[in-house]
Amino acid sequence: MDKKNREKEMASVLLSSLCFPVDDVVNGFVMLIESADDTALDNPVVVEDLAMFLSRAVVDEALAPQHLEEVGSQFSGTDSLGGKVLQMAKSLLKARLSGERILRCWGGGDSSTPGWAVEDVKLKISKLLEEYESGGDIREAYRCIKELGMLFFHHEVVKKALVMVMEKKNERLGGLLAHCFGSGLITLNQITKGFSRVEECLDDLALDVPDARKQFLAYVEKAKTIGCLDSSFHYGNS
Repeated sequence: MDKKNREKEMASVLLSSLCFPVDDVVNGFVMLIESADDTALDNPVVVEDLAMFLSRAVVDEALAPQHLEEVGSQFSGTDSLGGKVLQMAKSLLKARLSGERILRCWGGGDSSTPGWAVEDVKLKISKLLEEYESGGDIREAYRCIKELGMLFFHHEVVKKALVMVMEKKNERLGGLLAHCFGSGLITLNQITKGFSRVEECLDDLALDVPDARKQFLAYVEKAKTIGCLDSSFHYGNS
């Protein structure tokens, strides 16, 4: 937080790209807020910076909105430093065009900006999966994933594909994931991260797909059977 905006942008992009477990991200923000009094000696706007990092984490889907309350629950009262950070983050997220503004928070906005590159990649992933799901060619889908050039972000492909499979009951995307894994394009680690991310959003997904948990368990077992999901991954009774 004592660096320039370029470094802050890079930190936000790295946080969203590495896909840490949610508990780790929450605990990390709690630790930052706890040490904020000391940080304020060198950075008088530490509350504003922490609020921006926290709201950016929500926009980048490193955290869900409900996790803000989990962070805030560690600090008593709205007058506490943690309370101030939480209230400011909520205000930023509620503002008109909040997503776009927060993505530009460190001065981004053009195609060369790392933050926007991540958003562009997410949109490209959604588009290529939709095209393949509606009858596209597997070789073209494979080529598009490879040309993304972001091997560390392939868990996003896995997450979006699994969600689409469960929403639309279409197995084609499952075949695409198996093909990408078999060819070595998407690694076991990225497949496992993608499954973990879907597991974290099952409560929300179940609002639109009532049997989401049942479907997810079935896909976990299927993925383990063909060897494209780490055997240490467990969900429910799997």
